Parts: sequence; C-alpha cells; structure tokens
Amino acid sequence: MKIAFLHTAQVHVATFDKLLEGSGAEVVHHVAADLLATAQTHGAQAVRAQTLGILQALSAYDAVVCTCSTLGAFADALNLRHVFRIDRPAFEAAIICGPRVLLVICLESTRDPSEALLANCAGGGDLAAQTLLCDHLWPVFEAGDITAFAQGIASEVRQRIRADGFDSVILAQASMKDAGPLLADIGIPVFTTPQMAARAALALAEPDANL
Repeated sequence: MKIAFLHTAQVHVATFDKLLEGSGAEVVHHVAADLLATAQTHGAQAVRAQTLGILQALSAYDAVVCTCSTLGAFADALNLRHVFRIDRPAFEAAIICGPRVLLVICLESTRDPSEALLANCAGGGDLAAQTLLCDHLWPVFEAGDITAFAQGIASEVRQRIRADGFDSVILAQASMKDAGPLLADIGIPVFTTPQMAARAALALAEPDANL
C-alpha cells in the first residue's frame, strides 16, 4: 500500500506522516514550493503542465493526494480515481450539512478553484455559500507562527458566524487545520481537509478498495 502526496509547503510532510502513522502505508512526499509561488504571481495555468507532470509520475502509487488547494483542479483534470485533491472529501461532507457554507481561505489564488469545487460538490443543488478571505494572516503562516495563524483564523470565523447563519464551516487549506479545534464550540460542523483526505487515501490504497 503506497500513498504519494504533492505538497507546496514542507510543513505538510509532518502533518500527513502523523496522520498515517501506524497505517502500514508507505508514504512518499513530493514538495514543490515553487509551484504555489509561481501560481500566486502568474496564475495557476502557468504551472499546469508542471503540476500535471508531477501528478502523472506519482500516479503509479495506489493513492495520490494534491495537498495544494490552488492546484487542486489539476488533480481532477487527470480523471484518475486514485488521484484526488485534498479538499474534495471535506467539501462533499460540508454540502451534506446544508447549503449555507462558510468557505474560509487565506490565498486569493485559492478562491476560484475552491468555489468551483464547492459548486461541483453541490451538484446543481441549492448553495448559499460565502467566502471569507483571510489573506492578511498568510504572512503569519509563512513566518512559521502556526499558533498565531490558527488563532487568527478562528477569530475571523467567529466574527463572521456572529453576523450570518451557516450550516457548516470549511477551512479550505491544509495550513488552516489547527484552527479547527479552536472552533469546536461554535455549534456547527467545522471541516478541515488533511484528516479526511488521509482517510480517503487509505480507502483508495487498500487492495480491496479498487475491486
């Protein structure tokens, strides 16, 4: 059982190693920070070919996860069942809770692919989503202060849900996962992407899962 990940930040390696610890899976990490940096500057299409090439090479593994929300659509473009974007399992779960979704992102480059995925998961049904952009907190993450980053995200979410009613919250980027536990008391489900993606990868990588 072999699972591969394409990351655009080194910090995600430890996250998924911990999530898959004891699973018996052989885990491979490909980190390409330059992909996100280029996508932010020149748009995601500027790295389409490079991203698809990496994912295609990794597709020899039993399951492959693209952990970058900005580049997630390229994983879908391969149209391979075992190659998927990190955010899809969480988005699908959020839609089940109801149409009023608060989609939280920290990069403008993530807006279009995340909003498109949410609409796709809704399948043409009712969707009353709002997007909360917390890009002013991204430099905090880049500086390595994960605690302050998570606290900032949680504070922003609390302010928004006090003003509007929602059925669920999605913390759309893997980097935002530590804000999830800080929002456990808000009374609605808060979905983070890494744990659900790890579970989905394991299900795909199990030999019987592909039968």
